[in-house]
Amino acid sequence: MPRPPALAIDAPLRLRPQQEQMIAAIEAAWAQGQRVAIEAPTGTGKTYAYLIAALARQERFVVSTATRALQDQLVDRDIPALLAHQGLQRKVAVLKGRENYVCLLGLEQARSKLQGQHAGALAQVERWAQSTQGGDLSELDDISHLTSLVPHITASHDECLGQRCSHFERCFSNQARARAAQADILVINHHLFFSELRHRQMLGVRHGFVPLAQTMVMDEAHQLQAIGLKVLAKGLNVGDMRDYLQTVERETSLHARGFAPWHALLQQVQQALVQWMGAEQRLLGPADALTDAASRTTGRQALVNLHNLLSALVAALQGVAGSAAAVAQLAGQGDVMLQALRQWAQGGGQDRVRWWDSPGYVRAGQAGDLQAHGRYAWRQGFRESPLWLWQALQALGPQVQASSWLGQGVQRWLFTSATLGDDAALTWFAQGLGLRSDSSDNSETGDALLLASLRLRSHFDWGQQARLVVPQGLPGTDAPAAERAQALAQWLLPHLKALGGRCMVLCTSTAAMQALAQALRQGLQGQAITVLQQGEQPKRSLLQAMRTAPGGNTGRVLVGTLGLWEGVDLPGEALQLLVIDKLPFPPRHDVLHAARVQALRAAGRDAFERYVLPQTAMQLRQGVGRLIRSASDQGVVVIADERLHSRSYGAALLAALPPLPSLDDAALPAFLQTLAEKELRP
Repeated sequence: MPRPPALAIDAPLRLRPQQEQMIAAIEAAWAQGQRVAIEAPTGTGKTYAYLIAALARQERFVVSTATRALQDQLVDRDIPALLAHQGLQRKVAVLKGRENYVCLLGLEQARSKLQGQHAGALAQVERWAQSTQGGDLSELDDISHLTSLVPHITASHDECLGQRCSHFERCFSNQARARAAQADILVINHHLFFSELRHRQMLGVRHGFVPLAQTMVMDEAHQLQAIGLKVLAKGLNVGDMRDYLQTVERETSLHARGFAPWHALLQQVQQALVQWMGAEQRLLGPADALTDAASRTTGRQALVNLHNLLSALVAALQGVAGSAAAVAQLAGQGDVMLQALRQWAQGGGQDRVRWWDSPGYVRAGQAGDLQAHGRYAWRQGFRESPLWLWQALQALGPQVQASSWLGQGVQRWLFTSATLGDDAALTWFAQGLGLRSDSSDNSETGDALLLASLRLRSHFDWGQQARLVVPQGLPGTDAPAAERAQALAQWLLPHLKALGGRCMVLCTSTAAMQALAQALRQGLQGQAITVLQQGEQPKRSLLQAMRTAPGGNTGRVLVGTLGLWEGVDLPGEALQLLVIDKLPFPPRHDVLHAARVQALRAAGRDAFERYVLPQTAMQLRQGVGRLIRSASDQGVVVIADERLHSRSYGAALLAALPPLPSLDDAALPAFLQTLAEKELRP
């Protein structure tokens, strides 16, 4: 295949050597029909590099991201800027899942359901809905109570009425899909990509709603494994059961009235469903061993009760199945649900992992008040998936699988991220996706598909621009969150005052985040420094407050958890002190993590060396990468975990990070003073 002509680059878009290297690697791999993975550190300019390579083919292409923030950045900034510099005209569209767009029917129904504190916010949404062009809820970051409104004013794919909806022609989601079908460049997200595969598997390949292309670019590719397994997992959604019961009520009133005590049967199943959901949620909360055993017993009893009552309803439907085709179909659907309940009760297979998926809008002990939590209360349920993404993809039908990198449908694949591995073969990334680098050890990857790989070096001078501090004398990592938070806050306070804020703290748990934010607020009372906490405002608002703080009268400290470990760009003076409260080892209670560790051990492999340590290194690199975002940035990384120096694995984690000179506690104030003085110079 001849190499496509390269696009001319004018002065404002002069390519860096890393970008030229990346473009060459992409073109070479695509010319040979290979998939290609490229790790490109922050600041490399990988977005422009892969856009240039894709545009050079003069064909339609799709870019998928892990976050909506990067979707918006691509469509609003990066792609228009590149097209303008190249003098190109291309139709560009962004497509998100249905739940990112306001549902006009849901908005209409919310007027009669919501009152009190929601009234003002709902009125703001209604005014916006009359003028917005796209209906994307990301436009509404400034509306209070929006989070609690979202379940009522959005509709998932299962909840959408389709052409039966009175607002079908004006539907923002439908309009976005129409624009996507006509786009030369389409930007989606990984969740939507995997949802498309699942949709095609369920309804057939002709029923897809995301127009894919022969060239697929997967940015933020390190998230593919986690997102893909979550979306492709099999299970039973509580909302599916509710919708089923509503359909049974409607169809039996039309075709089988009086043939069975339908009202009583349905009411019993509905009550059992609520009891089961409550029992499953209580298993999620902290408890001692005795309470756990009691909760498991209660949960099993609730499941058996639900199964038996649903079985009675299905038997009644089977008895009148000849009355109408719709009733016979409902009897068959009920059998499928009963089978799913029995499978959940029996336990998973050796190579599978299972979990209860419960959105954060519902808390344990509140399951009975479902209407108060809106639609999200019904989206929970149990899930089961393989250990690795390639196993989930292999379970898809051949035609559906062709839409993934395991099939032959898409001709060109690019995977890129700032963190894909700690070796030239990018093994950490490739093994979960069923791919094998041409430089990998074939004995462990077997028949995996060949993958071209490239690791680029950062062009930032971390040795000159940043320092690493590991505080001494803090409580151990196994100490209570409140105790560690108080000690870390006391250690941080003088440094925050010296810098006037300009700090972000990345925590490994919600409990640590909340405790540390509270301790810092207490310690900074009377100071012109505001402590911001993730979740109290939309992420976009928090980051904007950090960016605008330098030069103002009030400094900012941002405390967050996993949502801030990546996708955060705070260049310049906005962030000069980055604090990580603890090494980000995978949580032991995570069922998927535990299952992978067990599977690797059963295969005779060192689970810590092969899985846990690389996983931790990738997460740590993501976090540290928030500090230096440009060639002029300077600052300090604080990793408040002495295990980095005291444990044998500390050297491997340090080796995975950029080359950061160490600084001891005593020398830190002088270094921060140097940074503060530089900012004061005209």
